[in-house]
Amino acid sequence: MEMLELTPQPAPQLMWVKIGDLVIDDRYQRPLSTNNWASIKRIAREFRWSRFSPVLVAPVEGGHYAVIDGQHRAHAAALCGIEAIPAMVALVAPDEQALAFIEINTRQIRVSGHVVYRAALTAGEEWAVACRDALSAAGCELMTRNNVSKNDKRAGQVFAVGLIRNLIQSGHHEAVTNGLAALMEYDPEAVANFTDTLLTPWLAACAENSRDRGFYLDVLRAKRPWLVIEAADRLAEQEGKPKATARREFFSMLMRREGREV
Repeated sequence: MEMLELTPQPAPQLMWVKIGDLVIDDRYQRPLSTNNWASIKRIAREFRWSRFSPVLVAPVEGGHYAVIDGQHRAHAAALCGIEAIPAMVALVAPDEQALAFIEINTRQIRVSGHVVYRAALTAGEEWAVACRDALSAAGCELMTRNNVSKNDKRAGQVFAVGLIRNLIQSGHHEAVTNGLAALMEYDPEAVANFTDTLLTPWLAACAENSRDRGFYLDVLRAKRPWLVIEAADRLAEQEGKPKATARREFFSMLMRREGREV
């Protein structure tokens, strides 16, 4: 790996700083809204040092330290009665403090849903275990990584972590299991059936019309799902509505029709 030259700068210090010595520079720090305070209280209720990363501060006049990053964590610690917190003290002027604030809050590397899901499984988080079990019952797998090559993907591998999590946490465990099981039985070799394009409207319709696997399988056999997608997309273009909405409505309509014919 190519080594890059470090810009000359003073090295920071790691130290414990009293919360009472922290100040907020409102020239670049955002004011705390109701939602911000809700987040702070959540952090406080679940406070663990293992989840607390040092705040980033800069020394200012009067023996105080301006908070560049970590305002939420500092307030949460204060709510817990903690008097001092670990901090990285950077010797930078106010303009560099503001630039650091922008850099940290706008250019962070986002953690993918797959990484969060894998970590939540390891921690035994209820939602993650429920997602895994719902798909396992259907003969499918909710993937913990998304960097799988096209040639290596298999039917039954589901990459839509956000979709599954939302449905499971909304109480649609059985609809997810039965809807996926029906897709597996309908065509156990069709990798495309487990992409977001089909899964999103299909499972949303299953959640709206909760039935057993056999019912969903009848719907799939009555109208091939990709023909349904094509018809829904044509209607969406004609009526100027989102394709995702039209697809879900089409599948839901077919389910209601199948239900009347049973």
